Amino acid sequence: MRQPAHPLPVLALLPVLLFGATACQGAAEPDARAPAAPPAVVVDDGVPGAARAPVRPGAKDARVGSTARLHGRQFGRHLQVVLRAFVDPAISVDKKFAPPAGKRWVAASMSFVNVGGASYGALGRMWAHDGAGRRHPVVKTGELTTGKPIVFDSLEVGERAEGWVVFEIPESVRIVRLQYQDANAQANSGEGFWAV
Repeated sequence: MRQPAHPLPVLALLPVLLFGATACQGAAEPDARAPAAPPAVVVDDGVPGAARAPVRPGAKDARVGSTARLHGRQFGRHLQVVLRAFVDPAISVDKKFAPPAGKRWVAASMSFVNVGGASYGALGRMWAHDGAGRRHPVVKTGELTTGKPIVFDSLEVGERAEGWVVFEIPESVRIVRLQYQDANAQANSGEGFWAV
């Protein structure tokens, strides 16, 4: 006659089976009461289908006359940038040179100093943001009544470049902020904005 199997081996395996089942479960769901991450501020070019660039939440715009430091993607690359003045409208020295009908120029006097440990590349891109959220790029002009346009190919450590940048905008549009960005600058950092 066969004797029944002893129940002890099955009981010894029970904790292992239970632990294995627990280990295969997914990670715990996050607490629904935890605060959500703050939404990113977006920049809209006003062009249908244009990509929007998120900007670090909580970043504050610099003001006319104040200095902003732009940190480069590479260690030791830093620009010190000052929006020295903003004029609306901007007028060419050459009376024959003017924006087309229905448009006007606004201009910003900018100062760039390389305060990092490496040479800095060519002048990046700038935009004037209007009250509706559209961005207007820099346009080429000659000398203004307020001064000459800015030009630089590169800035060595300690070098400075100063001059005016001009934006062509519709007559009825109000500009509220300016933006500077280049290939060296940290993307989406919130740096390089001025309220006007």
